[in-house]
Amino acid sequence: MGLQFGVISVDDHVVEPPDLWTRCMSRAKWGDRIPHVAAQADGAERWVIEGQVRTGSALAATGALSKDRGSEPQTWSEVPKSAYDPQARLTVMDSDGIDCSVLYPSAAGVSGEVIGAIKDLELQIECARTYNDWIIDVWAASSTRFVPQAILPAGSIEAAVAEARRAVGRGHQGVIMPAQPSQINPAAPHLYKPDWDPLWTTIEELDVPVCFHAGSAPSVMFEISPAYDAAGARAFDNVRQSAGSAALINGMVLSGILYRFPKLRPVFPGSAIDYVPFALEALDHQWERQRLAENEGFAQRPSEIFHRQCYVTTWKEKVGLRNRNYVGPDRILWESEFPRSTSTYPESARMIENNFAEVPVQERELILWRNAARLYKLSI
Repeated sequence: MGLQFGVISVDDHVVEPPDLWTRCMSRAKWGDRIPHVAAQADGAERWVIEGQVRTGSALAATGALSKDRGSEPQTWSEVPKSAYDPQARLTVMDSDGIDCSVLYPSAAGVSGEVIGAIKDLELQIECARTYNDWIIDVWAASSTRFVPQAILPAGSIEAAVAEARRAVGRGHQGVIMPAQPSQINPAAPHLYKPDWDPLWTTIEELDVPVCFHAGSAPSVMFEISPAYDAAGARAFDNVRQSAGSAALINGMVLSGILYRFPKLRPVFPGSAIDYVPFALEALDHQWERQRLAENEGFAQRPSEIFHRQCYVTTWKEKVGLRNRNYVGPDRILWESEFPRSTSTYPESARMIENNFAEVPVQERELILWRNAARLYKLSI
């Protein structure tokens, strides 16, 4: 694969078509519990999953394709084709200067948390498999510029392990996990419990990154004040999602997961890098003050663990890039977040030039494509 623009976006979203699950799963077996789109009393269309209507302000998050970026489609007929069609997406990528795109879901949850919340485990597993096969058979098959990643049935560790093996065997180049599976599905242990060790062992063996998209765990995010109007609430939601990733990074380190699994490569898409120097400095301070090396067996500084294993993303920061040496240029990936409202589209090239103006060429290449190519084993 040759690079035309020298840019890999490690966080973009596909919008699942309304018939994705209904055409692939048995209606005789599952009935209306299959994820599908249905019209509501007000005429708007919404996803219905396991019989529950997914409430929200839109059918799909495609604000980057709206004229005012504040409006979202209410019916499928309003969803832009580039959100769900791979050929139309390639055209958009060319116009915005993007070589490759690492894919995340939308209706399934940005980290697969919507599917992971399905109570019936058998239904949850089949929904995850259906999504994962669609990404391979439709998106990855259409172009090597798309990097497929699999969602996991987070309601069962055994099922997650099995699907990770199956999906990577089919060609998925990463796996996606909800940040707090126990909060979306009572059957799941807390992410930081050693119960999940069989999954971390498997992901290490498969040698793929495990990705925790910002926004999948409201418990680690600031609460949205009811005093906000609708536009203010949407704006603050985007801000709080990135800030929440700082809490998740802390948790992954302090839980001991990364100490026990030194080859695990967690990625925090949508994280932004502004918060990382604060998080690492605070972690190292507590490591020293609480003598964690002696009391908990954490022999390495948290910042050393982060610099060895973790990846964070940037897309909008200029000030954050000035602090890149605290994060590590080899730990930073670039994302567009297409087609969500916070995306750099359709001005990715201009924003890159503006934000990276003070970044040396070698480090710029690391962040814009070399780190991602190494992480996802892309032949470039």
